Amino acid sequence: MTANDLQQSPGGEAANNPLVVKERAKAPRAAQPRARRIYTRRMLPVSPARAVVIATTATIAVLGLWFVLYALVLSGLRENHAQHLMGSQLRQGLAEQTVPYGGVIKPGTPIGRIIAPQIGLDAVVVEGTSSEQLASGPGHLPSTPMPGQAGNAQIFGRSAMYGAPFGLVHALKPGAMITLVTGDGVFRFQVIDVRWPGYQIPSAAQLGQSSLTLVTSAASGWRAGWAPNYVIYADATLVGGKVQPATRQPTAVPAADAPLAGDTGQLVLLPYLVLGLLALCAGLGWASARWTMWQLWAVGVPSVVAMLWLTTNSVLLLLPNLT
Repeated sequence: MTANDLQQSPGGEAANNPLVVKERAKAPRAAQPRARRIYTRRMLPVSPARAVVIATTATIAVLGLWFVLYALVLSGLRENHAQHLMGSQLRQGLAEQTVPYGGVIKPGTPIGRIIAPQIGLDAVVVEGTSSEQLASGPGHLPSTPMPGQAGNAQIFGRSAMYGAPFGLVHALKPGAMITLVTGDGVFRFQVIDVRWPGYQIPSAAQLGQSSLTLVTSAASGWRAGWAPNYVIYADATLVGGKVQPATRQPTAVPAADAPLAGDTGQLVLLPYLVLGLLALCAGLGWASARWTMWQLWAVGVPSVVAMLWLTTNSVLLLLPNLT
């Protein structure tokens, strides 16, 4: 008799048969589901003082990152937009021969184009060297002759922010060519050398009847490339184009046009921008309890970015004009 026969036999003989018991022991057992353990983490309550410290630290960190991002990256978008608009205005003015090259010129007016292939420079030059004007591109110092006229013309430019058009002026080599296109004509200047603090000023014989000086800022060590703190000059002499007579007399310039000066006029506007930003944040806080999340994001993000943009720009214009 087999084990199967014993299992089917009446009387329950299989229960006491060793053969059946052995085969049952060999049979695989169905897997039993294991109970899952659920771990919970208790959140410790945060004191009000600690919450304030955390929120303040996070806000300062975010604003600091935004400031650096705007200064070194986003500010260049403003300068690029201004250059695009002024380029069109300058081309039209040159075609119509209406580009000013003498007398009193309104600050911010495009007066020419500067091209220096060795350092990849090609930008519209505006009249004025305040922090506000240099946010749009290189600027001509009003107290000096126009480029190509008798005397020494000076053009200022930023080295770190707002597109950094003069960021590579320090790399100009003697003999490099700089071209200026103005309402007076096309003038080509040859670089004499770059002057660092303590370097000797070129002689009148070296500068010639008409010369050009590019003025910007620089730094060394850990400040290099992002926090300039002294002025450098690139001197050049006219080698192509006829020297034009000076059409203006040297005059004193406002303090805001001096090298490394800030635009203190922003101190009038800045408090209103800060108050507007705080009012906007308070309004969004009030709306957060009444609007949906999507409504809050759709309205809040563009508004906050716009106010931060204007406020940060105003703060940066308080910094030295050559940075």
